Amino acid sequence: MSSEKGKLLLTLYKNKILSLLIRDNRLLGADVISPENNLLNDIYIGKVTNIVKNIDAAFVEIFPGQICFLPLKECQNAVLVNRTYDGRLLAGDEIIVQVIKEAVKTKQPVLSANLSFTGIYCVVTTGKRHMGFSSRLTEEQKSDLREYIDTIRKSLNREEFGYVFRTDCRELDGNYEILQEELESLTRQAAHTLKTAMYQTCYSRLYAASIDSADSPIRKSCLVSSYYQSEYEEIITDDREIYEKLCSLSTLSKKIRFYEDNMLPLQKLYCVETRLAEALSKNVWLKSGGYLVIEPTEALTVIDVNTGKSIAGKNAEEHFFKINLEAAKEIAIQIRLRNISGIILIDFINMDSDERKEKLLAKLKSFLKEDHIKTDVIDITGLGLVEITRKKKNKPLWELL
Repeated sequence: MSSEKGKLLLTLYKNKILSLLIRDNRLLGADVISPENNLLNDIYIGKVTNIVKNIDAAFVEIFPGQICFLPLKECQNAVLVNRTYDGRLLAGDEIIVQVIKEAVKTKQPVLSANLSFTGIYCVVTTGKRHMGFSSRLTEEQKSDLREYIDTIRKSLNREEFGYVFRTDCRELDGNYEILQEELESLTRQAAHTLKTAMYQTCYSRLYAASIDSADSPIRKSCLVSSYYQSEYEEIITDDREIYEKLCSLSTLSKKIRFYEDNMLPLQKLYCVETRLAEALSKNVWLKSGGYLVIEPTEALTVIDVNTGKSIAGKNAEEHFFKINLEAAKEIAIQIRLRNISGIILIDFINMDSDERKEKLLAKLKSFLKEDHIKTDVIDITGLGLVEITRKKKNKPLWELL
C-alpha cells in the first residue's frame, strides 16, 4: 500500500453516517453507523435473566426487551447494585455492564462487566487493574511513560482502576501534561459512574459515548480512532453538525475541512455510489487481467483467484506466480475494506514450486501486517487453500449497508 496519506470523508448517507478512507484514488476503508441505534460502549445497570453453565455465560437484560450475552469470564471484579459481588452471578442480580460488541444477525449484543473509559492516549479500566501499553510503543517509550505515570497514579490514589496507554502516546514526545489531564479526567469519569450507579434503578443507562469522547461510536465508525489517524492528512465533511463537533477535538481540529459546493456535492465529487458498489461486488478485477471472487457465507469467507483475461506465455508457472502476488496484495486491501472477519480461505492459482508457495505466503503475511485488526495466516491446507483468521471488531460492510 502507498505511504501517501489520504483523505477521510464524512457524510450523511441514507440517514446514516458514512466514512470513507480514500488514498491514491482508491477506497481503502469504509464504515457506516446509525447513531440512534448504536449501543456500543454504552454502560447500563442490567438484570441477569438466567445463567447457562454449559456455555459459561449469562443473559442480561439492559433495558426492557433487549437481552444481551455476558460471558462469565468478563465478570472479574464485577459490580452488583443489589448485593456485594462474591464471585457468583445469580439470576435476578443487577449488574453494571458495558456493550462491547453489537448484535450481529441472530446473535445478541455482547457485554462485559469490566468497564473501559477510552481516551485518545489512554484507557481506564475497572476489571484489569494493571498498567498496560500498546505493542506499537517502543521499550524506551514504555519505560518513560511508566516512570511518569507511577507518580500520577499515587496522586490519584485509585488502585481499583487499571490503565492502558495507547499508540498515540508516541506522538507526545515527552509532553505528558496532556496525557495527565486525560488520565485524571477519565479516572474521575469512571469513579463517578460507579458511585452514581448505586443510586440508580435497574435498566438505567449510566454512560453514553458522545461524539466528544474517544469512546464515541461515531468516532470509531468514522475511522477517526487513533489507529487510523496516521493514514489521512485531511478530514472532509459536508455536514455542518459533524464539522462543528469534530472541530472541538484538539487532535482533529487542524485536519477537518468543511465542503460546501451546491454545484458539485461531496458524494458526487468522490463517486461515493460507484465506490460502494465496487466494495460490495462479488468480483474484483486485477490489473493483470485476473480477478478475485469473494464469497461470504455464514461460517467463513472464501476468496478464489482466477486467471481471467490474463494469457500465460511460455513460462506459465512464473505467470501464475505474478498473478498470485498481485492477488495477495488486493486480498489484503479487500479484507480490510469489506471488514471481513472470522475464517477466510483463499484458493490461489495452483503452483508446483514449493519455493514460490513460500514466497507467496511470506508476501501475503507482509501485506496483512498493515491491517490494524489482528489478522493471522494459519497455514496452507492439504487441498492447497490458505487459511486466515481475522478478529471481529464490527459488522462486515455488506451488512452495514
